[in-house]
Order: sequence, then C-alpha cells, then structure tokens
Amino acid sequence: MPTAKKTPSQIQNLLLAALPEKIFDKIEPSLKLVDLKLDEVLWEMNEKRKHIYFPTSAMICLLYETEDGESIEVGMTGRQGLVGVVTFIGDARMAKRAVVMNSGQAYVMQAKDVEQYFEEIPDFQEICMLYTQTLLAQISQNVICNRLHSIEQQLCRFLLIISDNLQTTTIHMTHSRISSVLGVRRESVSAAAAQLQDNGFIKYTRGKIELLDRKGLLGTACECYEVVKDQYERILGKYISQHDS
Repeated sequence: MPTAKKTPSQIQNLLLAALPEKIFDKIEPSLKLVDLKLDEVLWEMNEKRKHIYFPTSAMICLLYETEDGESIEVGMTGRQGLVGVVTFIGDARMAKRAVVMNSGQAYVMQAKDVEQYFEEIPDFQEICMLYTQTLLAQISQNVICNRLHSIEQQLCRFLLIISDNLQTTTIHMTHSRISSVLGVRRESVSAAAAQLQDNGFIKYTRGKIELLDRKGLLGTACECYEVVKDQYERILGKYISQHDS
C-alpha cells in the first residue's frame, strides 16, 4: 500500500516545512528519510560532500579538531537547520567533521539534486543561504562563548539549544559526551551540572538530564544563546515562525 504523501507542515524540519507547498512538491522526490546513529560521522573536512541533511529528530555537532587531537563544538544543528552547507557554498572549512550527537532521523538529499534545485528553484536556494547566515553567526558566537564564558554558562546554552531542537525537556547524554563537545574536562561539566541541580534547574541521573526550570537556565546562560536565537529569528523568521510551535 503506497505511503501517504507528506505536506510541508508534516515535515519536522523547519526549513523544509517553511517551503511553499508547490516548491516542496518539486523537491520531495529527492528527499530520503534516514536513521542516523550516535557518533556516526556524516562528513570529514577533506571529503567531497555527497549529501546534505535536514535533521528532524537527530542532533548533529560540527566539530573542529586541533593538531593534538582535542576537539570542540563550533556549531550544532537539529530540526531548525541543515548539515552540509559547504555542498553549495564551496570549500569553506567551517568544521573538521559533522558527527551525530543525538541519534534520530533526517532527510537526506544528494549533492547533484541540491545543485539542480539551486539553479531552478530560487525559494530553495534562498532558504538554504539564509540558514547559512545563521550558522555563521552561531559559529562566530561560539568562539566568543568558548573563550569568555564559564562552564556553567556554556552548559546552560548547550542544554537550551538541544531542548529547542529536540522539543523535549529530557536529554539523554553523559557528562563525558558533553565535555568532549564543549572541549572541557569532564569534572568541570560534572561540577557545573551539580550546581545547576542544587539550584533546582535540572535533575541529573546516570546519563539523563531533565530540565526543570527553563527560566532559571535562561537566567544563568550567557547572552550567546539569545544572540544566536535572535539572529535565527531575524534572518529566517518570516519563513519559519508560522510553522514553529
């Protein structure tokens, strides 16, 4: 029995959902829903990009890695964006690799289709390029955050971003994994999480973090969370606001 055709409003990725229905109908045959596994590497910096991904329930982390093997998060993408912007903007080395941070699903599109739609569909090109602006803003702000703000502030920002994209207040992630993403010691993350728990903002038990007080997390987070969020809404707001509940 054939699967019922999806409309843009039924697509969990906000960029795809924001496309006019007639535009979505044109690109929909090129979209394939795939399962992404935890720690799966979607691309490395020196590889030729073959796909772009529109996450629905997965979270992808863009990592930069130093020569001595240390890694740090430069950007995160979930249902609010896409992964693989270098497919259509050229050899821009924004990150060393893209790695699945939370398993889930994403729509994947081959690079050859991306190139075709960029030429033929201005709306598709525009929404991809506008998102790229928001990603660049996020990467720039993360540089400031990693340099100037406390681990506790960074952890709040991190948890809020994941909560926004996964639309959940329960996050399954260990302190060790968070520390590897933020590029800090695990003990520092554990100390920051303990303080947030003492304040009643979160509850942490064996790899599960429950967000109990979003207002408290917002008050503790540095301004980086709001700056990036405001940039996203300013640049893409006219497209995504009516679709984001």
